[in-house]
Amino acid sequence: MRVVSIGDLVTDYYYKNGKLLGINGGMTSHNIIANLAKMGIKTAVFGVCGNDVQGEMAIKSLEKLDVDVSNIKILDDVRTRCFHVSYFDNENKLSFTSKKRCPFCNNKKWYEDSLIDTDNIINKINNDDILVFDNLNNRNQILIDKVANKKIIDLGQYFELENISDKEIIDKIKNKFEIINFNERVSKYLVKRLNLNTDVDLYNILKPNFMTITRGENGATFICKGKEYNFNIKSKGKVVDSTGAGDAFISSIIKDCIKNNFVYDQDMFEKWYENSNKLTAKVVSKMGARGHINTLFKIRKIDNECTCNNFIYNERKKIKRCNININNLETRIINTVNSSASSKIEDIAFDENDNFLFIGTGGSYVGSYFSAKVINLLYGCNTYSMYPRDVLYRNNNNINKIVLFSYSGTTNDIITSVKDLNKKNIYIVTKGELQKIVLKTGILKKNILSYRSSSNKGKEHGFLSFEGAVAPAAIFLKHYLEKTNYSINIENFIKESINYWNEKLENLITKDIIINIKEHGTLNLFRGDYTDTACYDLESKIIESGIFNCIIHEKKNFSHGRFINYENLNNTISIYFKQKSTTKYEQELLKYLGDNNIIIESNYDGILAEFDLLIASQFIIYYIGKVMNIDVSKPKYSENAMKIYFYKGDL
Repeated sequence: MRVVSIGDLVTDYYYKNGKLLGINGGMTSHNIIANLAKMGIKTAVFGVCGNDVQGEMAIKSLEKLDVDVSNIKILDDVRTRCFHVSYFDNENKLSFTSKKRCPFCNNKKWYEDSLIDTDNIINKINNDDILVFDNLNNRNQILIDKVANKKIIDLGQYFELENISDKEIIDKIKNKFEIINFNERVSKYLVKRLNLNTDVDLYNILKPNFMTITRGENGATFICKGKEYNFNIKSKGKVVDSTGAGDAFISSIIKDCIKNNFVYDQDMFEKWYENSNKLTAKVVSKMGARGHINTLFKIRKIDNECTCNNFIYNERKKIKRCNININNLETRIINTVNSSASSKIEDIAFDENDNFLFIGTGGSYVGSYFSAKVINLLYGCNTYSMYPRDVLYRNNNNINKIVLFSYSGTTNDIITSVKDLNKKNIYIVTKGELQKIVLKTGILKKNILSYRSSSNKGKEHGFLSFEGAVAPAAIFLKHYLEKTNYSINIENFIKESINYWNEKLENLITKDIIINIKEHGTLNLFRGDYTDTACYDLESKIIESGIFNCIIHEKKNFSHGRFINYENLNNTISIYFKQKSTTKYEQELLKYLGDNNIIIESNYDGILAEFDLLIASQFIIYYIGKVMNIDVSKPKYSENAMKIYFYKGDL
């Protein structure tokens, strides 16, 4: 299912006090799918534009939002339609005018009759496509009359209705639309024109399944099954520019209708209105109909030509969150090992007779796993690394101490998993703020090992954890080195590891390898010895970014039949983590696996290899994303997925 906008493309020019600010794509139907694309809904556009720089920008503005633009027809003999929106400061309030003529040269780039190819569109739309229109011109009307798809119209003007009869108006609209959205100006015109008394009368004549009327600061009206529901505006916010508010309003309604399978339940109308109101509040706080979605394209003149005729532009380089996080990784880890959290580990008072739970989720599970291994090696005590929900389903009577790992310090799953256990025995490793964690969790202040400091305040953003995975492990690595009197400077070790893997993996992760993984469909990850932490981390990052599927194999357990999957399904691409030493079994296993291995071998053995390979994992996913030209830190999750992500209740 796609939501498809129909119509000629338009490029909007934006000016303030006579100065050109920039340009962006425009037109109601296309603004609607721009909003829906931002919400994660599959969208496409069927339209036309000229073979000029304005058409290029109109297409690019949608393409940047992942709208399918493959069905836009570029015409050589026309110029792309352009609107010129001018804003003027008037006692700290912006007024605006929207015209088809350039305010500088008075040039008009606008053809009157639509040029869309109706036959081509009819042949290419799918049966389950939802079609969005914003006017009733002759070519749109052909599609409206001929296709059986669900159709939605957002009608914000009525000039094309003024020269036709009342019957023709009704015939154009009656029984044609699933949803009709009018602004108040159009609904008033039609009620008066058709000699009706109320908006409900208009609904009963036109017979959509659902009708909405936007009333600006006076809220909105929903009409369904002959009943009227009025809603007052709730969150107005600061109004910078009201253009695009109506487009955003109906976009949100469409999203909620799709989500509810176009079942119009009056008990949900208030929630639908609230959702629309929130989105329109965002829209009006920015300049331009799509200012809340993407910024204006900055353009400049070519010689003395007016920008309405031609221009050049430099597209702003998109900064990937993954790049920022990986570039700051060294500084953040070194700041962490020099923070007070490192010295506070001694306060936990590990003892060989103790039983410890190390609890983490997502990227923080990696820190918990590494730390549990370190403490077991140092003290011989029982350590169990677990996910939060697993803690609730075991007998914890003999657990002496619990160490939680949470980047924010307030992760609901982590806190909920230990809510019935003794707070005196619970510690948390975090980058969160002490006071906030104490207030929200009830954990004792002295038990909070925060590596946040004046020199280490900045937090990484994105769904994949880099600092959040490595920094807690670094704290426990430092503890390990101190307790074993290792003659290794931890800062130098971290720097050397980062520099080594950065250089090595840049050359190792190539386009051919990515193509090979994609062709095979599944990536195998091999863990064991001192490679487990890296393997769990990489699997988590690959799965969370949605780029491949992968299977984790313990190296020896693989020999107990798991090779049948490897052979029968041709899942023969592997990343094999290993420490410097190679066991006899590994030699046989690597011989069996053959040439399709990407071997990630540390220069160290033991716990140093475990940490070193964890650093390698960060650069593996970084260079995978770089080769694929995607930001792996910022995957596009669906709205339903985010509901379980943000779940705050009992586990």
